[in-house]
Amino acid sequence: MNTLIYNARMALRDIMEVNIFSQGNDKVFLTVFPDLVWEGTEDTQTEKVIRNVIGRLHDMDLDVAGGEAAVRTLLDAGSVEIVRKAA
Repeated sequence: MNTLIYNARMALRDIMEVNIFSQGNDKVFLTVFPDLVWEGTEDTQTEKVIRNVIGRLHDMDLDVAGGEAAVRTLLDAGSVEIVRKAA
């Protein structure tokens, strides 16, 4: 199994609002389901969840491609690539 997808799944194992997937090309992607945010689906609450998800990825030396633009993409139910943090 790809260690990148394994590490991402371990970092986010208890967050049900995410989907981590690969299309078989050694790239790993993340999608957040804003409708599953329990406290409501307001942008501010969903954005907090997304930032928490990104923070957990940072804890495992991972990041999302696109930086701050990735937050907007995830808010719009798009997918972003998970990458290893730059050294």
